[in-house]
Amino acid sequence: MCSSEETDLLRLEEVFSTTLARTISLILQPLLLADPEPSDPCGKECLRLLQQLHESAQRLWDVTEQSLLSLRQRLYHPPSMSLEAVLLLNNADYVLQAHMEYIKSYTDCLVVQAFQKVSKKRSEFWRSQRKALRQLLSSGSSEGSVGTTLCQALRQPLAHHVQKYVLLLLSLRDTLDEHHPAQQLVMHAVTLFGNLQSFMQQALDQAMATQALWHSLSSRLRDVLCTPTHRLLQDSQDIPVVVTPLRAERVLLFDDTLVLLQGHNVHTFDLKLVWVDPSQDKCVLHILTPEDEFSFCTRDPQGQVVWQWKVTQAVCQALCGKKDFPVLGSGREPSVPPECRCLAYTFHREGRLYQATYDGEWSRAKPHGKGTLKWPDGRNHVGDFYQGLEHGFGICLVPQASEDKFDCYKCHWREGRMCEYGICMALTRCTRAIFRPVCGMDLASSTAPRRPPSPSGTRATGREARGAATASRRTGTGVSATLACGRLTSVMAPGSWSPRQASAIRAHSKETRWLAQASCCVRMILCMKVLSRGS
Repeated sequence: MCSSEETDLLRLEEVFSTTLARTISLILQPLLLADPEPSDPCGKECLRLLQQLHESAQRLWDVTEQSLLSLRQRLYHPPSMSLEAVLLLNNADYVLQAHMEYIKSYTDCLVVQAFQKVSKKRSEFWRSQRKALRQLLSSGSSEGSVGTTLCQALRQPLAHHVQKYVLLLLSLRDTLDEHHPAQQLVMHAVTLFGNLQSFMQQALDQAMATQALWHSLSSRLRDVLCTPTHRLLQDSQDIPVVVTPLRAERVLLFDDTLVLLQGHNVHTFDLKLVWVDPSQDKCVLHILTPEDEFSFCTRDPQGQVVWQWKVTQAVCQALCGKKDFPVLGSGREPSVPPECRCLAYTFHREGRLYQATYDGEWSRAKPHGKGTLKWPDGRNHVGDFYQGLEHGFGICLVPQASEDKFDCYKCHWREGRMCEYGICMALTRCTRAIFRPVCGMDLASSTAPRRPPSPSGTRATGREARGAATASRRTGTGVSATLACGRLTSVMAPGSWSPRQASAIRAHSKETRWLAQASCCVRMILCMKVLSRGS
């Protein structure tokens, strides 16, 4: 036998389904028809957001109808359907997701004031609809502007519906026996929709704060920063901070970006590439980014605690790629962003990495681990990095200046420079000999230097010859070179498409020569394994 709480849930779903249908027909569809083909970018953005809201409202109505259908089957055919098969209990996450999509779409429109902007184009129509809009509001009042009334009519029914959900589910839980099969499902639904209430309130508060922020900024800054996805989490006007060594009149923390404002200059930092480094000074907070390091200095320790908590939680949220649920940082244990991350970033500051894009592992705002570094001119380095520098085995491609080809260097690196044994391959014909110094050369900032050897070649041994190279011209299709310091290089020509390995390595004795050859072979095998693994 069905309880009175189940009957109340059925009635609640019926009322909400009817309210959603009226909201779609009385508000959302007329808003879409107010300016079906806007010409300005702002109008196009508002239309896109309203279309998104219309789709999410339609989806929420569909899910509500499915829940209503399952409740009717339960009430009218109790033997054929148990309580735990009701959609609201059996698939509460599915129902919750539809509510969250509607809240996100609604707050996006709220941030950019889409309701106010679009309603102005049919102000007479909306004034005539005030009576119909008033019926959607539980308070029965629609005072204020048309835009404010539309905001209330789209928000209030949902907020009251979720609140009644929680109350009825709690009553239903009290009527069930402790060992009832649906007991755990009811408790799960109570937890989800209770968290949804907190999530909805936080989302509305952040959207309202972000909307108010745009009015405090100049039109130029508003054009740069105003996007529907931004949510303001903290403003330095509320808790003042002094930024050093950078200068900033105002600091804004959004859910995805940290912004420093200085006049008309805007410095933005992606939170995915922001590391928080607490200082021993209780009033100072260090911030690390790929190209900048700066500190927030607050007046008192409480301000530093707030900024550190907000920035840390915002970084965690940005790395997760979605808004925290139920609310930001509401877990039992404080969230700590990982030190090691895998992301892509393009450097913009003048220097060795200017315009280079690094895609790989990071640690404390520096490339650290496996990664790929690419420059616009075609240079790239694939391999290991340590605290921002090439360190370990790596493969470097350097484009040839005069031809549409490249040289390939496979060797070990130490602190950004080549070291130990390596292999050099180049796609070129044997019209000239090529000199390639390997040991100690930094390919990150310049292409490989070239110079023709002497006609008879160069033969050197001993310490004085370390770092020099011996190059010989061969007839046919290939060119090979052997470094006197024991570094092995080979050159591949397009005619033969096969690397030629140097036949001799200079050494003081047979034993040292054998050891050098064995070491080269081992490293060549490792190079091939890395290449095959990468392909």
